[in-house]
Parts: sequence; structure tokens; C-alpha cells
Amino acid sequence: MKYASRDRYVTRSVERALTILQLFALGEAEIGLSDISARAGLHQSTVFRLLATLSAAGYTQQSPLTGRYRQGLSALSLGQAFLRHSDLRQIAEPALASLRDQSGETVHLATLDGTEVVYLEKLPGLHPIGLMSSRVGDRAPAHCTGLGKALLAHQPEAVVREAYRQGLTGYTPRTITRIGALLTEMEHVRQSGYAVDDEEHEAGVVCVAASVSDSRQALAAISVSGPADRIREKILDARLPEQVLAAANDISLHLGRAGVPSPLPALVPPHAPRRRNTASRKRK
Repeated sequence: MKYASRDRYVTRSVERALTILQLFALGEAEIGLSDISARAGLHQSTVFRLLATLSAAGYTQQSPLTGRYRQGLSALSLGQAFLRHSDLRQIAEPALASLRDQSGETVHLATLDGTEVVYLEKLPGLHPIGLMSSRVGDRAPAHCTGLGKALLAHQPEAVVREAYRQGLTGYTPRTITRIGALLTEMEHVRQSGYAVDDEEHEAGVVCVAASVSDSRQALAAISVSGPADRIREKILDARLPEQVLAAANDISLHLGRAGVPSPLPALVPPHAPRRRNTASRKRK
């Protein structure tokens, strides 16, 4: 974790403690002392003292069975407090619920944090399935999720290139792993107004997403996700993109963006998912 602004006001011990807490947001349920030390770049004795302080406050806890550390209940309470008081989440909730009811599919709200999206809300579909691993508070890669693509499309090309100068990670055979292809995809998103994740993050799951904005910038994105065949069918006849765009426009209006147009996407835009044979799946 790097604090680039107002460095003279940053307290080193607090910065180190936050760096440790950030490690638990990367997905592992438990992390050992030596692993935390190596990843945080801190001496084990320093990490031990910081963990003792965090544990006393309930932000971490040590497993009596493994000796490894995990997040404590205070971390959960802090995250839940953010969600309860998030104006964005509260403003978006009616439109998200309406979109879920119209589409019958799972609906997400997320924001961009670097090269990841952070889920702020998830409304399960009317016929929920066990394919999607997303949960509120979880993170996912931006370059291969509809939510992430919808938000990356608002970033300058130089910013996107810099963010992925180390390359793009592949998650399925369909994941975009070349920066040129990602930039082309961003242009498609800007033209149509929405983004598609065509089984690029999770096999068997396709989603459609669009960004929501206030009067100045894109703040977040919403998406509809579901089984690949069912979502593809809804994309091809334009029902789902229209529903997602209408919901995104509704939220944007409530956030203060005036005069939001509701673009009608082409029935089969250049980036629309199509049924492909095994050989064509290697295009990305």
C-alpha cells in the first residue's frame, strides 16, 4: 500500500498495519506469520507486534489450530458500516432491484480500484445458480469482467497501458491477454455503451455491464450475469443490453448526471458473444 499524497502526515506504524490488513483482501482465508512478513516486506518481530495490536482490536485473529491469522469481526463490522452508509449503494438499490426483476438474473454493483473491481452489492437472480463466486466486498480482475471493462473504458489509453504494463492474466481460454485487444474492446464499449464478459473470468458465466456516472465521472458499474447460453440469447435480441443501459441511466440521473441519453445498441455489436467452436475459443 502506497500513500503518495500528504506523506509527511502518514504514520509509519499505521501504514504498516494497513498493509497487513490489505493482504487479507487478496482472497486467502488464513496467512502465516512468515508469509505476512515476506509479502509486507517487514521483519517478523514487527509483524508479530502489529498483529498483536490488530488482534486486540478485533481486526485479526489467530487460529488456535493452525497458528495462522485471519480477519477478525471488527473488519467485517467496518466493511458493513461502509455499505450501510454508502450513498451510491442506496441510490442504486431501487434500479438494481428493478433490473433483477426484469431480467430474472443476478445483478451486481461494483467500483474500480486500480486493476480490480470491488463488489458493493449483489442481488441474486430469480432462478439463482451456483456458477458465480462473487460476494459483496470481494474483488475481481477488471480486464476480464463486464464491470471492469465498463469502467476501464472511461480511462485514458495511457492509464490503461500503464496499469497493465506487466501483462494481463488469463483466467479462461476466452480471457483477453493482449493489451492491444483490450484497447480495442474498450473502444467497442464506448461505441455501444455497454461491456460484455463472455466467459472470460468464470467459465459458463456471461454478463452485460454499463457504467454509472455523476456530473463529472464514472463512479461505478452495474451488471447482469447468468448462464452463458441464456445471457447470450438475451444479448443477441438486444433485450438485456437495453435493460442494463436503462438502469445505468436511471442511477446516473439520480447521481446528478443531467440529460443522459439512452443509446440503442446494435443487435449484434462487434463484441457481442457468439456461440463458438473449440478452435475459435483460442482467439484471446
